[in-house]
Amino acid sequence: MAHRSSSPKASRRRPVGRHLQARTTGIRIVNRAAFTIFLVTGCVAMAALSVPQLRKLRSLKEELARANAQEHYVRSHKERKSRELIALRDDPAYLELVARDRLDLYRSGERIYRIEKK
Repeated sequence: MAHRSSSPKASRRRPVGRHLQARTTGIRIVNRAAFTIFLVTGCVAMAALSVPQLRKLRSLKEELARANAQEHYVRSHKERKSRELIALRDDPAYLELVARDRLDLYRSGERIYRIEKK
Protein backbone atom coordinates (compact mmCIF):
# COMPACT_ATOMS: atom_id res chain seq x y z
CA MET A 1 0.00 0.00 0.00
CA ALA A 2 1.13 3.45 -0.86
CA HIS A 3 1.77 5.81 1.86
CA ARG A 4 -0.34 8.91 1.83
CA SER A 5 1.10 12.05 3.16
CA SER A 6 -0.95 13.96 5.66
CA SER A 7 0.89 17.17 4.97
CA PRO A 8 -1.15 20.24 4.06
CA LYS A 9 0.66 20.55 0.72
CA ALA A 10 -0.63 17.25 -0.53
CA SER A 11 -4.31 18.06 0.14
CA ARG A 12 -4.04 21.41 -1.66
CA ARG A 13 -3.07 20.06 -5.00
CA ARG A 14 -4.37 22.01 -7.97
CA PRO A 15 -6.57 20.31 -10.52
CA VAL A 16 -4.69 19.20 -13.57
CA GLY A 17 -5.73 18.70 -17.20
CA ARG A 18 -9.43 18.19 -17.74
CA HIS A 19 -10.38 19.41 -14.30
CA LEU A 20 -8.59 22.73 -14.87
CA GLN A 21 -10.15 23.17 -18.29
CA ALA A 22 -13.64 22.39 -16.95
CA ARG A 23 -13.15 24.87 -14.13
CA THR A 24 -12.02 27.72 -16.43
CA THR A 25 -14.85 26.97 -18.87
CA GLY A 26 -17.34 27.22 -16.00
CA ILE A 27 -15.83 30.50 -14.87
CA ARG A 28 -16.03 31.90 -18.41
CA ILE A 29 -19.69 30.91 -18.67
CA VAL A 30 -20.49 32.55 -15.35
CA ASN A 31 -18.56 35.71 -16.35
CA ARG A 32 -20.38 35.94 -19.68
CA ALA A 33 -23.74 35.43 -18.01
CA ALA A 34 -22.96 38.08 -15.39
CA PHE A 35 -21.80 40.53 -18.07
CA THR A 36 -24.92 39.87 -20.15
CA ILE A 37 -27.16 40.42 -17.14
CA PHE A 38 -25.26 43.62 -16.36
CA LEU A 39 -25.72 44.90 -19.93
CA VAL A 40 -29.42 43.99 -20.03
CA THR A 41 -29.99 45.69 -16.68
CA GLY A 42 -28.17 48.79 -17.90
CA CYS A 43 -30.23 48.91 -21.10
CA VAL A 44 -33.48 48.52 -19.20
CA ALA A 45 -32.46 51.26 -16.78
CA MET A 46 -31.57 53.60 -19.65
CA ALA A 47 -34.89 52.90 -21.36
CA ALA A 48 -36.84 53.43 -18.14
CA LEU A 49 -35.09 56.73 -17.50
CA SER A 50 -35.60 57.99 -21.06
CA VAL A 51 -39.39 57.43 -21.22
CA PRO A 52 -40.32 60.54 -19.17
CA GLN A 53 -37.86 62.62 -21.17
CA LEU A 54 -39.40 61.43 -24.45
CA ARG A 55 -42.87 62.32 -23.18
CA LYS A 56 -41.69 65.77 -22.18
CA LEU A 57 -40.00 66.21 -25.58
CA ARG A 58 -43.23 65.27 -27.36
CA SER A 59 -45.30 67.71 -25.28
CA LEU A 60 -42.76 70.48 -25.89
CA LYS A 61 -42.89 69.83 -29.64
CA GLU A 62 -46.69 70.02 -29.55
CA GLU A 63 -46.52 73.27 -27.59
CA LEU A 64 -44.04 74.67 -30.11
CA ALA A 65 -46.34 73.72 -32.99
CA ARG A 66 -49.26 75.48 -31.28
CA ALA A 67 -47.13 78.57 -30.67
CA ASN A 68 -45.99 78.60 -34.31
CA ALA A 69 -49.59 78.31 -35.52
CA GLN A 70 -50.66 81.14 -33.25
CA GLU A 71 -47.72 83.26 -34.41
CA HIS A 72 -48.71 82.65 -38.05
CA TYR A 73 -52.30 83.68 -37.29
CA VAL A 74 -51.20 86.83 -35.48
CA ARG A 75 -48.81 87.81 -38.27
CA SER A 76 -51.47 87.35 -40.96
CA HIS A 77 -54.02 89.28 -38.87
CA LYS A 78 -51.49 92.08 -38.38
CA GLU A 79 -50.80 92.16 -42.12
CA ARG A 80 -54.54 92.43 -42.91
CA LYS A 81 -54.99 95.22 -40.39
CA SER A 82 -51.94 97.05 -41.74
CA ARG A 83 -53.37 96.92 -45.28
CA GLU A 84 -56.73 98.11 -44.00
CA LEU A 85 -55.12 101.01 -42.10
CA ILE A 86 -53.18 102.08 -45.19
CA ALA A 87 -56.37 101.91 -47.29
CA LEU A 88 -58.33 103.95 -44.72
CA ARG A 89 -55.59 106.58 -44.61
CA ASP A 90 -54.82 106.82 -48.31
CA ASP A 91 -58.03 105.87 -50.18
CA PRO A 92 -61.00 108.20 -49.58
CA ALA A 93 -63.35 105.92 -51.55
CA TYR A 94 -62.57 102.97 -49.27
CA LEU A 95 -62.97 105.20 -46.20
CA GLU A 96 -66.40 106.29 -47.43
CA LEU A 97 -67.42 102.70 -48.17
CA VAL A 98 -66.43 101.48 -44.69
CA ALA A 99 -68.06 104.45 -42.93
CA ARG A 100 -71.33 104.02 -44.81
CA ASP A 101 -71.34 100.28 -44.14
CA ARG A 102 -70.71 100.59 -40.42
CA LEU A 103 -73.06 103.52 -39.84
CA ASP A 104 -75.82 102.25 -42.17
CA LEU A 105 -75.76 105.48 -44.18
CA TYR A 106 -76.99 105.82 -47.76
CA ARG A 107 -77.45 108.57 -50.28
CA SER A 108 -80.80 109.69 -51.51
CA GLY A 109 -82.06 107.46 -54.28
CA GLU A 110 -79.81 104.55 -53.32
CA ARG A 111 -81.12 101.13 -52.46
CA ILE A 112 -79.09 99.04 -50.06
CA TYR A 113 -79.40 95.28 -50.11
CA ARG A 114 -77.88 93.44 -47.20
CA ILE A 115 -77.25 89.73 -47.27
CA GLU A 116 -76.80 88.30 -43.82
CA LYS A 117 -75.06 85.07 -43.04
CA LYS A 118 -77.04 82.51 -41.14
